Amino acid sequence: MKYWYVVFLSSAAFFMSYFSRITWSIVSSYSTLKPTIQEDSIIFSLFFIGYIVVQIPAGVLSDMFSPAKISIMSLSFLSLSLFLSGIANSIKLEYLASILMGLSAGWIYPATLKLLSLIYEGKDLALAIGYYSLAWPLSITLSGLILPYISINLGWRVSYYLLAIIGILIAISFIVVTIKINSIKTKEFITRDNSPRKLFLFNRNVAILSSAGFLFFTSYWIITLYSYKYFLIILHNPYVSGLAYSLLAAAGIPSTIVSGYIINRLNVKNTLFLGEFLYGLLVLTLGFSTALTLIIVVATLMGFIRFIITPANSTAASVIGKEKAGAVAGTANMFWQSSGIISPLIASLIISYFSYFTLWIVSSALIIISSMIYLGLKIK
Repeated sequence: MKYWYVVFLSSAAFFMSYFSRITWSIVSSYSTLKPTIQEDSIIFSLFFIGYIVVQIPAGVLSDMFSPAKISIMSLSFLSLSLFLSGIANSIKLEYLASILMGLSAGWIYPATLKLLSLIYEGKDLALAIGYYSLAWPLSITLSGLILPYISINLGWRVSYYLLAIIGILIAISFIVVTIKINSIKTKEFITRDNSPRKLFLFNRNVAILSSAGFLFFTSYWIITLYSYKYFLIILHNPYVSGLAYSLLAAAGIPSTIVSGYIINRLNVKNTLFLGEFLYGLLVLTLGFSTALTLIIVVATLMGFIRFIITPANSTAASVIGKEKAGAVAGTANMFWQSSGIISPLIASLIISYFSYFTLWIVSSALIIISSMIYLGLKIK
């Protein structure tokens, strides 16, 4: 693919954003701070509060200025917050690190998506976003395989130190990309009119994308943040549980690569509807899964379908937004990720008063409702 290095580094930047938000879901089980379910929920929620606060500013500024430079600043501050999380000696300091992590990571998605929309269009854009979206399944797959081992053998804090170093290295690499982008002929997608009316775009499609995505991600974050603890309870083995967790995304690596072709064949709306409907049924099946073999099968299928949905959402934001792709991505992502504030609270209440089985039923229902809402999209 032409200009592959832009896609690679954009994906690497989002990998950092995504990996940083799910790290605590695994390392908290090994943390010397001994967090409770409620404290875990607060840490998760604080990240998302910080994350959504910057979504609209990040989208608007990505349309006005260099999205590559915005990515550099975001990665630099994210690395500092990761280091702070690693040295934290109390839950209260973890609270602070978590919200700072969200405030830093929140700029990456709108900026990198805008960067891709400046360089690609049409079917090339769908393919580029497909490769870019590898960050999602890779982060979950690697976290399940690597973080339990690091936490048990090297200590849970080491995970944050390594991530901080990787973040700085990616930021440095982005400086080179910024220089190269100046030599690429890009579409004129930089907003010159700074009036509020020209900077924002909110219409029927954006409302549908935002609301349906909110329901889907409410369920998705419940699954992502609490499935490792669920597997740990029923499988009684940290490494096997980590493997099961990784399978929730491993098959998403090949499906993300081919997602652009699937989206081009089915169109964005049909991909979102069918993908989410099937994913919702699989989440329901997970509630009945206690045997390792069945968990492996269900988790693998969930990973494959889930990471067709992700690039479809990003493609929809780019197509709907066009020259305001950054603003639309920021607006939609603000709603999508605001689900991360309430999903830990919902999960902790359901787990405390009911069971994980009930949690998966509720999650399944939210996803299926979301799939129906997507049918209202009007995209050529």
